[in-house]
Amino acid sequence: MILSKCNAVITCAWMLLSLFPAGHALFNSSSVQTVHRGMSVNISCNYQPINDSDGLTMELQTANSKLCSVMKSNKLWINQSCRDHCRFIWIPETVHMAFEVSNLQINDTGIYKCAVSRIIPPPSQLLGEEETFVQVIAQPNVTVSHERALGGFPTVVCRSEGFYPSTLEQMWMRNGEFQNASLTYSINKTNPDGSFTLHSYLNISDCVNYSCWVNHSSLSQPTIYHMSSTDCYGNRDTNKWIALVTSALLILAILMITIVCERYKRAHHRSPSRGAELLEVSCAPGSRSCPHVDERKTRSWT
Repeated sequence: MILSKCNAVITCAWMLLSLFPAGHALFNSSSVQTVHRGMSVNISCNYQPINDSDGLTMELQTANSKLCSVMKSNKLWINQSCRDHCRFIWIPETVHMAFEVSNLQINDTGIYKCAVSRIIPPPSQLLGEEETFVQVIAQPNVTVSHERALGGFPTVVCRSEGFYPSTLEQMWMRNGEFQNASLTYSINKTNPDGSFTLHSYLNISDCVNYSCWVNHSSLSQPTIYHMSSTDCYGNRDTNKWIALVTSALLILAILMITIVCERYKRAHHRSPSRGAELLEVSCAPGSRSCPHVDERKTRSWT
């Protein structure tokens, strides 16, 4: 009874081993790599061929496309089709094989699969594949400035732009102390390249040292971006000068319009006495064209 069970186990083991080609080890694994936007990543295949006479193909794939494909023939690797930002790396001394993907952008985040297949001797057979999840991150570009918001209230704004992924912490500080989040309001938006932008506004009533505290996965640690009170007062003085110049120009325009209107009225205004004198001069005595002329005035002509 026991002997029959042992034979059955041995038979199953041999059947499983027969599924794997001689001289090759099936590999299946996965890893995660985090890369800053614009940088490169090496995706290792972790496969070492034992039999040099076999013909192999190695491909780097994503969920939507094939990025690079190479073939091994007579101990040489030949590129079949590789995109411009992707290349195959072969180090004979260490028998290391990998794919390099350069200039990664946010939309390049995803799963990359390295698949190795044997094509010679036939039939073609998949020897193994390895998946690598590549997370592309982008640091926020942070600026802090003063501006005048709706209603004329002085406002400070903290702009974090072009960051990825979307999770970002942004808080206001006044003289080194965090401000109540209820006093601020924020605007979020998604950029065309897939990155994100966050604007945080804080209405202020004084000019002291305001700072913006930002934390994101692309930063090694939270960063504080300062704005001194000098910037605030300088901005306020500029606004005052703009307001004064605008008011002076408006008053000058009103005065000029008033003067022009008065001159226009005087030029077109005629008094009754002046009109009568002109009429006396233009009408001859006894003229039928001036029937309204007083007879006494007519006699004076004779």
